[in-house]
Amino acid sequence: MLLVEDDDNLRELFASELVGSGFMVLEATDGSTAIDKATRFTPHAIVLDLMLPGVDGFKVARRLRADDRTADAVIIAFTGLMSESMRGLALAAGCDAFMRKPVLPAALIGEVVRLLASRRAAADMTRVTSR
Repeated sequence: MLLVEDDDNLRELFASELVGSGFMVLEATDGSTAIDKATRFTPHAIVLDLMLPGVDGFKVARRLRADDRTADAVIIAFTGLMSESMRGLALAAGCDAFMRKPVLPAALIGEVVRLLASRRAAADMTRVTSR
């Protein structure tokens, strides 16, 4: 899992909770580092702050969706800014889900688990129907 958050306190909190739930967690504090780590380590899930220094989360999501190495990763956008237009922009950029900060760690972990299970089930169905 890749956790992309520029706020040190939030990143440390979420990383600790994710590790405690059994995830191996890579961290990034900006968009460029997120793209680099995602393409090098190909995580199954990415928790992505949308308001990042440098390359913002929308651009990160679009770049990761366009790259074969990361195109299938689950991407969960989370931000302190909430509006339907922000949600729409995040989904259009390729995010699978949108959560508003403050997010309880348990809710975020639940969403990650749900989306990973859904992605796995879809992949299993594709294998079964292509036989």
